[in-house]
This record gives sequence, structure tokens and C-alpha cells, in this order.
Amino acid sequence: MTRITAILALSVLLTANAWPAEQQLDSDERGITAQARPTYSLDSQPHVNRLDFEFRPSESTAWMNAGGDFHLHGWVKHRSLLCATYQMGIRFGVGSPGCLNVDWITDPIYVTSQYQCNGARVEHGGGDTSPDIGSQITKITCAERVIRCSGSCR
Repeated sequence: MTRITAILALSVLLTANAWPAEQQLDSDERGITAQARPTYSLDSQPHVNRLDFEFRPSESTAWMNAGGDFHLHGWVKHRSLLCATYQMGIRFGVGSPGCLNVDWITDPIYVTSQYQCNGARVEHGGGDTSPDIGSQITKITCAERVIRCSGSCR
């Protein structure tokens, strides 16, 4: 009995620092997924050094490298005359296969914020660095481009 109590206490301590990513998006967020396309190094022992993602042809793309640098680029259409603020972000996950049955390992990381009015289509682009995400490059199979809107959203 003492052994079971010790194991339970240890497992609680070990998992207390792990913050799981939210699996569902909030009501003010919408997302679209893309499967990772790995790029390999040309070293004597090839390894994945970059992942590319294409969310919609000619609309949104992203990349991430093994150092944790990532960049997101895309267009966001506002469908109202009244104004709203749009943020574009990305989250990474592990699916089996690709983008099926995805376990999101990060919450959305927002890299842009644009105020848009009058039905405007605006280009968003930005990036960040997260070495923790880069260290998981060989596991990541999927990314989701997330758009969050506040204001007069449709």
C-alpha cells in the first residue's frame, strides 16, 4: 500500500509541471490544418531541419526549423463594413497519420494583429522562436493556422 501511495505521489509531482495544450479552439477562433512537409539536411546522416506547411494554395503558408524559429504568412478577408481586429497564429501537433487524430502540443501562438474594415483583404505575416517546439521537429506532423477575431466579426 505504501508503494502505491508513493507511486501516485510521484506521478502527481511529475505531471504537475506539464501544461497540456487545449485541444479545441475558442468560439472566436477558426482554424485550418496542413500536413507537415519535411526538408532534410544533406549531411552524411540526413535529419529533418525544416517543416513546411501550406494551409490553402496561394493563401496561407508557414515554416518551422529545428532551432524553433517559425514564420506564418497569409491573407485574411474581413466580411463586414464595420471594423474588427484579426490575429493570425499557429499551433503544432502530432497526428496519426498527418493531421488525423491530432494531439496538439502547443496552444495557438499569435504572431500578427491587424485592424480591418470595409471588407478588406489584408496580408498578415510574422514569426517567433520557441526552442521547445523546435526540439520536437521530428514528431510534429501537423500545424493549424488559427484566426482570432474581435469586433464586428462574421
